[in-house]
Amino acid sequence: MIAAKLKGTVTKDYRLELKVPRSVPPGEVEVIVLRPEPSKEPKSRARKLNPNSHPAAGLWADRPDIGDTVEFVSQLRRRLETRHDARR
Repeated sequence: MIAAKLKGTVTKDYRLELKVPRSVPPGEVEVIVLRPEPSKEPKSRARKLNPNSHPAAGLWADRPDIGDTVEFVSQLRRRLETRHDARR
């Protein structure tokens, strides 16, 4: 048995439209339709948070060995972006 999870659309004339990947060979299939219930509550937009209110904000502010924290973070980012083993 081959199983494939597909997303499709039921049209107004009750036809199921979906794209089947080539990994599923032609022939008869059995389809189970799952449709989530529409949300009764309107979706609320996430509030934009002030980055300075994050618990890590100012974490290095009192470190005498770092000096200019903005430049220190910029150097860290440059090193990370130029690593040969960095994820792509």
